[in-house]
Formats: sequence, structure tokens, C-alpha cells
Amino acid sequence: MRIKNMGVFLFPFILLTTGTASGQSEKLDDLIEKSAELLETEQDYSEVGEEQAIFASKPVNLNEAKKEEDLNTIPFLSSAQRKGLLDYLATYSEVLSIYELQSIPGFDSVMIQKIRPFISISPPSHVPPPTPANLFRFGHHDLIIRYEQAFPRSAGYLAYDSTQAPSPDSPYPGGPQRYYFRYIYSWFDKLKIGIAGEKDPGEQFFKGAQSKGMDFYAAYLCISNLGILKNLTIGNFRVSFGQGLTFGSGLSLGSTPGFSSGYTMSRGVRPSVGMNEGSYLRGLSATVKIKHVEIIGFASLHPRDATISLANSATSEDEVISSFTTSGYHRTQPELARKDAVNEFVCGGNISITLAPAQQFGFKLGLTTIYCHYSATLEPNHHSYNQFSFHGDKNLNTGFDFQVRLHGVYLFGEISRSRNRGIAWLSGATVNPDPRVGITLIYRSYQEEYQNLFANAFGQNSLNNNERGIYGAVTAAITPKVSLSGYVDLFSFPWLKYRVDTPVNGQEFGIMADWQHSGNMKITLRFYQKNLRGNQSDKPDQVMHKLSEILSRSYRIGLEWFPIMGLTLKTRLEIKEARQSNIKHPLGYLVFQEVQIKTPKRLETVTLRFGLFDIPDYASRIYVYEPEVLYGYSVPAYQGRGVRVCLVMKLNVTRKTDIWVRGAITSFSDRTQSGTGLDQTQGCVRGELTGQIMIRL
Repeated sequence: MRIKNMGVFLFPFILLTTGTASGQSEKLDDLIEKSAELLETEQDYSEVGEEQAIFASKPVNLNEAKKEEDLNTIPFLSSAQRKGLLDYLATYSEVLSIYELQSIPGFDSVMIQKIRPFISISPPSHVPPPTPANLFRFGHHDLIIRYEQAFPRSAGYLAYDSTQAPSPDSPYPGGPQRYYFRYIYSWFDKLKIGIAGEKDPGEQFFKGAQSKGMDFYAAYLCISNLGILKNLTIGNFRVSFGQGLTFGSGLSLGSTPGFSSGYTMSRGVRPSVGMNEGSYLRGLSATVKIKHVEIIGFASLHPRDATISLANSATSEDEVISSFTTSGYHRTQPELARKDAVNEFVCGGNISITLAPAQQFGFKLGLTTIYCHYSATLEPNHHSYNQFSFHGDKNLNTGFDFQVRLHGVYLFGEISRSRNRGIAWLSGATVNPDPRVGITLIYRSYQEEYQNLFANAFGQNSLNNNERGIYGAVTAAITPKVSLSGYVDLFSFPWLKYRVDTPVNGQEFGIMADWQHSGNMKITLRFYQKNLRGNQSDKPDQVMHKLSEILSRSYRIGLEWFPIMGLTLKTRLEIKEARQSNIKHPLGYLVFQEVQIKTPKRLETVTLRFGLFDIPDYASRIYVYEPEVLYGYSVPAYQGRGVRVCLVMKLNVTRKTDIWVRGAITSFSDRTQSGTGLDQTQGCVRGELTGQIMIRL
């Protein structure tokens, strides 16, 4: 029996007997899946976990919040909800219970549960003098150690003759394990120290190219909230200003079109020990705030992986960068040759002014300037589609951003200019005509000449250039039990793109309905479609390729259910449809059942997911967020035909020590080998094992 038929047969039974309860992160998980599908590459989502860890480790004490910016670290809240919460705090001065928030327009029990980990209600705290004794007594220590390994071993780990000279096809010199650690020390909101390291599979450990142990380290020292000094960070950090159009380092889920989630990554400067080796800053940053004016300055200098070649091997020895490498792997000789091949220097700053002269009126204006310089010239391989791409060894970007709040209407936008005079801008508005209705509109116009390797604003492209578009999203509570959300994104690419030989238009839209059937059960229906055009073939000898229509559709139904205290059930059926011109690819089917059990015993949480999938074609692949250890994020693309089982267990060893164990196994019924090249494995079964320990002192 084909897997897809099994899935269709089993689903009605599963649907009638079980369901899900996703909790606060379901919308965030949907956004991560959408981001992975848009980028079509393996991404490091650890920064999302790190961001949530920062928010959860330092929840906002509502009884200490006096200004709207004090609430900015609470995710999932819209501008209108933040304003409503601030008005409530100003009116009643003190909050005694979290359930008081239900009296604020736009707050219901679902929203309160989402933000609950990120807020606290307690008397204002007293910070003692920073003496050595107090630094030791009141300091908090968090240590995470993680181990991961996939099995069976791939071809890259087969034994080889070490006496032979290395070649591009040499197997991996290190073991298949991934090691990761992270240590954070924090003292109130004044001092924080962090260090982290990671060894990727195939890399050596304390020998060879990794003689210092881990292949990549990140660390920082951060001092905050001392008079006018809001933040001083030495080491690794990330920066984002305005809408991210002039500068937005790190991962930003808010740049992905999709259903409105209310989740935003923080703006300004944040210390970071993220393991994204292709996008980080390392140096010095400082933030000073004097009344309504905030001034931020930073400088970063560190090496980057890149492919280096000669500008003209016959007449010149000048080195040029043909491309940057972002995988972070340093195993084989070609990968090691690209490691730290070029130095990247980035400096700049932002000055902003925030005023709220009236209760219903406030604004924030910001000016950003960023300069970058590389130790070699960037000269990508010339193609018609990339003739406007950044070339050279330096760039300068300047931008202006604004936010305005006026009687419940929130306006925002940013305009930016690059060194070659290319312009990019976007503007938008969020309106709440009713506490139960939210409307968002965003228009963007990024010239093909605009050059910025650090832009991370809203859009369909991985880089913010060569794009025009208008986006609209609506969320509405139709009844106390039924809510609808939908969006549409109409976009165009005025110049050529990779595998697109002419300017094209595209559309993307989706709709989602949530029905709160009872107090402990919710049904979700979701539909998503994307239309665009691309080359019908990829023959290198053709100057122009015939274009074809490319269509992608996704249908999803899910059920959430808390049948009894401590039991969470989750069911999903998803169907993916892909079509190119008159060629219709086979449908992709996925159905999974997830069960989570929480107990007051030492075995605190057990999460089990069982899934069936039949996805014969690459075009119909489905990205799925999977259960993971704390702060771990796994979003694999399901393809092929088979069964996948994932189990995560959390063990509370002591009051200050937790252990997680995760195992996942995929059994394919349509193949006897997986992967390609050195990552190829034999057999129809693949699996992963993860162990993590967290110690809090």
C-alpha cells in the first residue's frame, strides 16, 4: 500500500481520537517553516532560540514598565496592544494578577498565555552595589552542553590512507559528532558575560585544523543600564535598525511574507553567541541615551569564509572574492582553503529621537549610516542577472526610518541609499479599526541598483534589491470562537533573476481559520498559494530560456486538544501541490501525530511524533518544524516516501539541572541510499541522536 493511501486512511481515525495543543509557539513555528521554504537553504535558527531565551530569562516586570519601549521585548504584541497595556499600567499603577490583562482591548486568554513566559508581576526590584561579593551572590549561571550525531555514517567518514596527499574528494578527517556548549553569566540587567562554541560533523576536535578544540567560538562582555550608558558590548553582537533595510544582521523572521504572527526580533544592539558563522559581528558597540535621544555606534572586524581567485591569472596576481561561503563547515581541503580567506570590517551607527507629546500621538525618527570594507575585491562571476550586484571592496549605506503612532494608527517606513546611488524604500501601516480586527499594509520598492549585503527587510528576495511589491494582511476575531487571518503579497522583479531570464511578476496569498470548538480543543484550516515564473530549462548553452508558470499550493488541517491535565495532542495533515506550465508534479502528502505528556515527576516531559509522508517530487517537498531540545530548532524538508518517528524526553535531575534526550528515525520505502557525494549513506534508514544538559546556578 502506498504511504499516501495509508495517510489518508489513518487520518480520519487519528482526527477523531486525538488532536493538538500547540501553546505559545505555534505561530512562530509556522513562521520558521515559511522562512525555510522561502530561503530554500539550511538555516541556523539558533538565534531565534537565543532571542527567546533572553526574553524569558529577563521577563518584563509590568510594575516597573513606565514607557512603551519598556514593553518592546515582549514578543507577539502588536503596537496597539503595547499602547493599550501601557495605558492600563498608567491608569492603575500596579498589576496584581496576570488575569487583569483580559480587561485590556485586544487581550484574551490565548494572547495572555503566549506572553506569559516573557512578563512578571512583582514589586520593583532593588539592585545592590556591584561588589565582588554581590556579583557572586546574586549572579545567575546558565550552562548548556549539547551532543548530536546522525547515523549511519556517511561515505565521508570511511577510513582512508592518511599517507596519500589530500584531494578535493578526501573523506572527512573528524568524527560525525556535533558538539556545542554555551555559558551565560548575568547579574540583574547590568552585567552579562557569554561564551559558546561549536564543532560541526566531520571537523576535527583538538587536532588538525581545529587544534583549539571547537571550530567556531563566540563570546561577549555586556554592561547595561548604567546612567546614560544603555549598552556597552565587547565581543560578538548583532545589530538591527529601523525596518532592517539599511542594516539588519542575523536572522529576521519578520522579513518573511506570511500570516501575521506579531513576533518580531528586537531592534538595536544585542550581545550574541549565535553559531551562524556566515553572519555575525565581532568588535565593540555602545549605546548612549540622553532623555529622548539615543545614539548607537559600533565597529566590527573579523575574517569570513570566501572563495578566492585571481583577477587575471595571466596578467595579475590580485586576489578577488568570487563568492562568500556561509555553511560554516571546515572539513575537506577546499572548505579549509575558504576558511577566513578575507577580512570584513563594518562600522556605523544610528541616532534616533523618540517623543510622545500627547497620549494619542508619538513618533520615533532614526538616521543610520553603515560602512563596510573587505581585504579583497568582490567580483562575482559575471551573468546578465547579477550585473547590478555589489562589486568592489567597500560600500556605504545611509538610511532614514520613522515610526508614528496617531490615534490607533501606526505608520512606519525606511528609505536607504547605497554608495552607487541605488535607492530602496518601504512604508507601511497597521490599523486596528476594532479591538478584534488588525490590518497591516506594506509597500516596498527596492531598485535593482541598490547594493547592501547587510539589508534584512521585508521581501521575497534573499537580498533587498530588484523588487517591488505590496503586501496586505488581516486578522479578525469573527466570533469569540472563530478567528480568521489572511494575507496577499503582489510582487514583481524589474530585472533578471537567477534562472529567470526576463522581468516577471508574482503573487502569494494565504488564509487561515481557527475554530475554538471548546475550551480545550481548536481546529485550524490553512491554505497557501504562490505563483511566479521561471526558466523552463537550465541549459547553459542557451542565451535565453523559455519561461514557464510555476505554481505551489499547500493545504493543511490541524487539531489541537488538551483532553486531560498534562496531556497535549497534536495532529496535522498537509498536502502540497506543485505545477510548472502544463507539467503537474505528483502531490506531496504528510500526516503526523504528536503526543506530549507532562508530569510532576523527574521525567518531566515526553514528546513523541509519528509521521507518514509520500512526497515523490522535490517541487512538492514540505518543511516541518520538529520537536527539539531546549533552544534547538530543526526544520527539515520532507521528501520521498516513508515513516519518521521523533522522540524528545526532558528529565529534571535536580532543581537546577535538566537533561534532554532526542532521537529521530526515518525509514524510507522508495530508496536504498540517501544523500550525495561524501554525505551519501547506504540503507533505507537514517537517524539522529541528541543529548543536552542544562545547569542553572
